[in-house]
Amino acid sequence: MRKRLAASLLAASMAVMTVIGGSGVNIVSAAEKAPKSDVTLTLAMCGDGTTKESLDELLGEYTEQTGVKVETIFIASDWGNYCTKIQTMVGGGEDLDCAILAIEGVSKFIGMDIAAPIDDWIEANPELAENVINDTNPEHQKVFQKDGKTYALPFSFNNVLMHFNTDRLEEAGLELPPADWDKEMFLEYCEKLTTEKDGVKQYAVALPYGEYFCTEAWLINNNGAYMNEDFTESTINSPESVEMFQLMQDLIYKYGYAPVPEENVSAIEQLMNGQCAMGSWGRWPTANYIASDFDSVAVQYLPSFKKNQQIFGVDGIFTIASSKHLEEAKDLAGWMSQQDFAGKYLTAGNIPALNSLAQEKIDSLGLPENCEIFYKDSNTTDYKSVSAPPQYTECSYIVTTALSEILVNQADVQETLDQAAEEMNEILEENR
Repeated sequence: MRKRLAASLLAASMAVMTVIGGSGVNIVSAAEKAPKSDVTLTLAMCGDGTTKESLDELLGEYTEQTGVKVETIFIASDWGNYCTKIQTMVGGGEDLDCAILAIEGVSKFIGMDIAAPIDDWIEANPELAENVINDTNPEHQKVFQKDGKTYALPFSFNNVLMHFNTDRLEEAGLELPPADWDKEMFLEYCEKLTTEKDGVKQYAVALPYGEYFCTEAWLINNNGAYMNEDFTESTINSPESVEMFQLMQDLIYKYGYAPVPEENVSAIEQLMNGQCAMGSWGRWPTANYIASDFDSVAVQYLPSFKKNQQIFGVDGIFTIASSKHLEEAKDLAGWMSQQDFAGKYLTAGNIPALNSLAQEKIDSLGLPENCEIFYKDSNTTDYKSVSAPPQYTECSYIVTTALSEILVNQADVQETLDQAAEEMNEILEENR
């Protein structure tokens, strides 16, 4: 597997992947000072640039208020490779002042002193800081805190829910399952939702192939995880984790309830065209639903295999420690974290970290059915963060490689996960 891992890392480093996935206060401290028309900040965002025009337009408002210009760069990549690119840019001396950063790269950026703490900005702008702190999940805030310092404010997040094609449910004589549905009910739904139509097999569920985040959501509902909470030891081969990976394999090869995953086949498309009746994602498929005028969709919590435990990933706007304009950069990050900007910029694929804004935007859209569970309880401690060690990039490749071996090549589950745990432990050893 080490050879496969090395090959996967090389291929991933060459690949380009597309990701993504009011208070009334819209003036920050820089705006209260003399305009600084000689300052231009560089902001990095993760994505393919489809939102660049709208972002630049919104940042034009910031320039009008402060005199500070903002240039944006988009990096089309997954979060792991995005973080590597930012690290390379900073290490190479490129001018970079702010960058969006998801949980996957936070511990790495803080540990390497790439991110600058913003406690001085919070102290100087208590009202603006409280607008966010008082309206976001404390668990989300903790992601950006270390050793008593704060490095960013929560901007947006995602959880993982089961999405249903409601036409397929109706055809099978089923209703949306209850919030506390368990493994037994899940398998009953799978049995009834696996059928044949016009000579073509229709499956019950699309499995989270290649999805580090979504796969761990299945694990934690079975008391499993990729690693322990301090990121010092892998638990991917624990009995609880093995049981869930085995179930995923069995859904394909034992029960015939799920198709064999294919690299270039979109599971979201399979849900919309009815080939699969269920799939597990965050809110990001909502953008696909809107673009395809698809509204026969509902969401529910994942089955409680052993418990009902939600997972989350969160991002924030970080200030780069090497910025030549730290004060202005922190002001920009604080301005972008406010409801006025977030409400205009965040799309249907995101869940705003601000609870009031999440409720407003998700309820007004009303899609999918039962969409309130995207934000319900999002201000509580019921959420568990995805495993995101400083070595996230390396660990995520180990996980997705093992998942591919299990789901595509039908490898022995225990043996594959034992090997994955061994490789992961070699990497996590430096955290001990």
